[in-house]
Amino acid sequence: MKPDEFRFSAFLSTVDLESGILLANGPRMQRLVLDSEWARPVRALLGTSFTAASFGALAPDPDAAAEVLRALRDRDLVVPRGTDEEAGLRALLADRPEAAGRGAAAGRAAAGTAAAGAARGSWPTTRYGLPQHLSTARPRPGSSGASEPLTYLLLGGCVTQFAEEPLVSLGREQGLDVRTEHLWPGSTRDMSRAVARVRPDVTVYQAGVQPFLAALWDGAHTQDPEERGRTLSLMKSALSMNITALAGALDGRLGLVHNFGPPALSPFGRFDFAEEYGFRRVVAELNAHVDHCVRRHPNLMVVDEERLVARYGAAALFDDLVFPFGHHGGSVDPADERPHQLPALGEALAGEYLACHRAHRAAGRIKLVVTDLDGTLWPGIAADDGFDWLDGDATSRWVHAGLHQALSVLASRGVLLATSSKGDAEATLGAWKGHGGSGRPLLGPDDFVLHSINWRPKSAGIADLCSRLGFAPEQVLFLDDNPVERAEVAAALPGLQIAEGPVHTFREQLLSSPALESGRRTREAARRTLTTRAMLRRQELGATMDRAEFLRSLGIGLRVARAGEEHLARASELFNRTNQFSTTGLRTTPEELRRLLVAPDTRLHLAFASDRFADYGLTGACLVQGRVVTAFVLSCRVIGLDIAVPFLAAALRDGALRGGPNGPGLAGVRGLFVATDRNTPARELFPDAGFDPDADGTPGEYVLAAGGRLPDLAGFPVTVTSGP
Repeated sequence: MKPDEFRFSAFLSTVDLESGILLANGPRMQRLVLDSEWARPVRALLGTSFTAASFGALAPDPDAAAEVLRALRDRDLVVPRGTDEEAGLRALLADRPEAAGRGAAAGRAAAGTAAAGAARGSWPTTRYGLPQHLSTARPRPGSSGASEPLTYLLLGGCVTQFAEEPLVSLGREQGLDVRTEHLWPGSTRDMSRAVARVRPDVTVYQAGVQPFLAALWDGAHTQDPEERGRTLSLMKSALSMNITALAGALDGRLGLVHNFGPPALSPFGRFDFAEEYGFRRVVAELNAHVDHCVRRHPNLMVVDEERLVARYGAAALFDDLVFPFGHHGGSVDPADERPHQLPALGEALAGEYLACHRAHRAAGRIKLVVTDLDGTLWPGIAADDGFDWLDGDATSRWVHAGLHQALSVLASRGVLLATSSKGDAEATLGAWKGHGGSGRPLLGPDDFVLHSINWRPKSAGIADLCSRLGFAPEQVLFLDDNPVERAEVAAALPGLQIAEGPVHTFREQLLSSPALESGRRTREAARRTLTTRAMLRRQELGATMDRAEFLRSLGIGLRVARAGEEHLARASELFNRTNQFSTTGLRTTPEELRRLLVAPDTRLHLAFASDRFADYGLTGACLVQGRVVTAFVLSCRVIGLDIAVPFLAAALRDGALRGGPNGPGLAGVRGLFVATDRNTPARELFPDAGFDPDADGTPGEYVLAAGGRLPDLAGFPVTVTSGP
């Protein structure tokens, strides 16, 4: 058998639809719809073996053949020739809970007992949700470059199955090659085995509806308060156990945990408040407990059903206006007898699953928001009209106040703000001062790191801002009420992110985009505007002085310490955000760093920098594994302090001395450098610190021939200290 020979599955069945041809593998519960023109090659190849080339030769669209064949193979609709499908199916069934003597009916019965959450999962007998329609008429990811593969494991009820098709479709729109696998919730052992088998990039966990909701919600009106309280406690215990097991099974990969969206109605009606354990309290306590459990694990995030209900409405998403409370499925059409749900909930969840992944990995993160002023940040022209609009109660007043507040929220997350506006700078800033800032409803001029207010094209001003701050256009978002100005900027600066639509839509975009979420809050992120402004003042001062004199005048302080648990979130943020002074471009998470630091020969050194303008906080990280510096980053805000070499020298000396007089010493320590299109400032770090290129000529590897080659810290205009 040739390794590239295939055949359609022995379990394949096909159905002609108006929209195309449905292919299904019943035992594997896999389905796919192809456009009608693919019916001919499918039927021509049934019962035969074929190669990718012969499949492509029969394809109505040869350019799409590879994508379609891969989709068929991913769903076990096509298998390698010679595959023993029956043996594979027996092995898969043996790995399911039924093999332990617990069938679906038994699982459901156990779910209704007080031992909530203990019921094992089951092999489903129904595949919920619509099959994916792989239309080759759509733009294919390969047409504009390779798409990023991303595997989701969905551990949950039918709600998560209904999210599969929109998850794949929405992923395609975002340049992601999303693949999904669904399993019904089972025991913690089943969960761990599923994660180990699939090795997903993202695992979604939705607590089983029957054990977690039906026992409490559907019977709430028949229980006394004490019984409801006991059941709620059992559910919390089960959630703790399952979330802890999930975090352990993921080995640092991302996990998303559903909380509970509140129903639209309560069995206690308008007197829910009078119940000791009314529905509002039950939902609040369950969700607070989910938050508490998830907070302990940096690789977990919450899929906030309650927030989705607040945004879209319970009636639009869930079915409790028609079905029992504990069913907790998507909104339905009562006239449709098939197991189904309307698309709103599946689409909302798919969007959340993708947004959580993007936010967690800092993918496409926006570091700078540039806003127009007149007509955008406020109504009218400030230099002519002033700020009398603040005294009224018009809708536009609150629209602009809401935009100011949204920008203030972003600044607290560490996103920098700047302006690019046409007008007279002196007149505009003069009118603005005194109407915003601390204690006022509006932002003030000092809340922005830079202003570009002039009569040049706005694209030129934004290009200058990017140059001064060291950002690529892809890291910048532009706000402007004028579509002509937006078009001019888009044409001149390809890749720049531009908010489209009227001004009143900007607030929602700013507060909901995962590209503007910076993960868990850190002190350094909240102070980024202040420390960036200090960096810019340093640059202005440095332009007027001799370099050595300039550095001595700054009063630079550098504290070098080893990382503790409390530093991992910020260290991860540094590795993920830093592009210029980064030796290897490492991207990581707090959980991954924690796992690395378990090794006794791995150290993470941190740099805390200050000067007479500001305390910049934790701004550098140096990861040493064994005797190799595998990653070194320094925030762009402190590159101008020339602390990179002193930081590296202090970190390496700390590592050498920790071994005592008989320790390994510094000779032979190596450094790694991986060139990117943006890390030019880091290219001379190791040579400047006394390292030589590797004698074997290995690109990007440097060796410290002798400990004495490392510069003496006393020779730098920096006061270096060590300790926590």
